[in-house]
Amino acid sequence: MDVICTCCGEPWDIYHVLHEEPQAFDRAGALIKACPCCRGRRRDDLNRRTRSQLDALAEAARLFGDDLDGFAAFLEDMSLTY
Repeated sequence: MDVICTCCGEPWDIYHVLHEEPQAFDRAGALIKACPCCRGRRRDDLNRRTRSQLDALAEAARLFGDDLDGFAAFLEDMSLTY
């Protein structure tokens, strides 16, 4: 299952985030605030709709607290990951 960096929109396999390179991610529980792709720099090429969706996903991730698996399942159930 994948989770999404809410800064740049890059999908990441949950195993990678938790076990392969955890230090490379800026996380607050289920919320990924930065990843190796963006390093916390917001992408300027995202349109307003995509940025709004990522902001909404960030709020949803906060509701899941530390439950990264639950957030990944939510994203999959809502068809929000590839």
